[in-house]
Amino acid sequence: MASRLFVLLLCLLMAACAKAPPLADLPLSKQDDTLVRTDAGAYVGGISENKARTWLGIPYAKPPIGDLRWRATEPLPYQDSTRTALQHANWCPQLTNGLDGLFGIPKGELRGNEDCLYLDIYAPSDATSRSNLPVMFWIHGGSNVWGRAAQYDGSALAQSENVIVVVVQYRLGPLGWFAHPALEDGIANFALLDLVQALKWTRQNIRNFGGDPDAVTLFGESAGANNVLALLAMPEADGLYRAAIAQSGLPMSVPLELSSDGMAASITGAVPAAQAFSGLSEPDSVALRQAALERIFDAYRTGRTPVVIRDGVTLPDEPLADAIASHQSGANLPVIIGSNRDEAKYLLAFDPQMIKKTFFVFPTPRDSDHYSAVSHYMTGLWRTLGVSEFAGQLLDADTGPVRTYRFDWDEEARVGPSDLSEMIGAAHSLEIPFVFGNFENFMGKLDKRLFTKTNAPGRQALSQTMMSCWAQFAHGQDPGSVAGEPCPHWPEVTTDAPTQTMMFDTPEDGGSRAEIETETTRTLIAQLATDPVLNDGRRRCELTNRLSRTFFLLRPELTDELSLLCTQ
Repeated sequence: MASRLFVLLLCLLMAACAKAPPLADLPLSKQDDTLVRTDAGAYVGGISENKARTWLGIPYAKPPIGDLRWRATEPLPYQDSTRTALQHANWCPQLTNGLDGLFGIPKGELRGNEDCLYLDIYAPSDATSRSNLPVMFWIHGGSNVWGRAAQYDGSALAQSENVIVVVVQYRLGPLGWFAHPALEDGIANFALLDLVQALKWTRQNIRNFGGDPDAVTLFGESAGANNVLALLAMPEADGLYRAAIAQSGLPMSVPLELSSDGMAASITGAVPAAQAFSGLSEPDSVALRQAALERIFDAYRTGRTPVVIRDGVTLPDEPLADAIASHQSGANLPVIIGSNRDEAKYLLAFDPQMIKKTFFVFPTPRDSDHYSAVSHYMTGLWRTLGVSEFAGQLLDADTGPVRTYRFDWDEEARVGPSDLSEMIGAAHSLEIPFVFGNFENFMGKLDKRLFTKTNAPGRQALSQTMMSCWAQFAHGQDPGSVAGEPCPHWPEVTTDAPTQTMMFDTPEDGGSRAEIETETTRTLIAQLATDPVLNDGRRRCELTNRLSRTFFLLRPELTDELSLLCTQ
């Protein structure tokens, strides 16, 4: 989802940025004392730069190739062998985007291999099979069509916070999310079944790496957070985790009929499976599974893949938020959900209607007030629908303790007339390096513009705070309850007091602290109806149409309410 932001930032540095070298994927040096046995064989890993024990590219399921394409994920058979786990695995098939360009990879290429169901494991340097450490199970974002394990180095988080970090790959795009009548069993969410199988593998094997199989915390960002939430509604995932963190996700799902017929393109911009394969004469399951990979992905170049589908098999046929509240009612599941203060700026920064080129090179807002207003309402609804009101729904259903947060860091550098703190701010995905404690290779050569020597003390302090809070939660503690740790007291959402949310920011900007949450969907819409910045031309209509398209699947009834503002 964040690829457009990265394309913009690349343009900011045209004078300084030649092609970046490809993302380094050099194998670790083998360390014999990392030999670990699993139920599918033994693996030898290596040691990261910060001394964390590391295993890369461990398979957790049979490759979903040939007749296993678009089938439920199958476990690996036992193999009496010892193999090295020193290098990241194949990517799952995906179309490259603007972020890949920062590492010398052209945009729009089909990369990857269907044999891609692998995971990476990071453990503290002193972890043994008797350590019994909590496990943090990371699900990457990327609109569920892009991303891979190699982008996330969990070694700093593992070593600093005494946890085991698992980073998992799963089927993407039309291979992971596909509702077609020719498929026999009615499954559409193959990627979710991959994640369930990875969790089963983790439960069966993680003790040998130093982890506690009964102390798994799911965490993910963007589409990864959406998948975390989907797992909370899946009976098949029950017992495989004890807590969950959703970073900048939305409890959003696609009705089956929108995924399988022609309505999807007109309403959501997604390409339904039947339409994508209209060139095949009445395709059956054999024809679909024999189709060339290029043929499958070419069908989705001009539209989105429907993801997190209410197929009635892996997920119930009801809105995802309702399914989670119903399934987790009385389960006492600890949950953290949150968002970034400027989520929408990752979209606006690439929008030619919002951005102009100053001196033919440097992007700046065409109208700063309008830019800020559009970001405020788009981000605001993201927040109220996906965090505040969803947290209230979980509380009403008595699912367990719920905490919320907002990430506010915005201390990026200025590049000529381009003020990155204004244009990007606390945009979508920027909290990830703070959670992982790793600011290298996040955006290639652009890292030096976002993460500078000047802002290093503040962001490193904030990173330590966030890592501490995430890890305390994974350790089964109330975040902020451990004396001497940087995580401040983080109150739960309750019904008998005003809702408080944790604001994560640097000491220079007030530090991380709990504040009262006051904004609601009602107040946002009331502001939007009278905001003088939107009185110019058709700005209000354009914004309400954009909001309707963005949040239709999450709150369909908002469409009619927003449309009324266009006539005022």
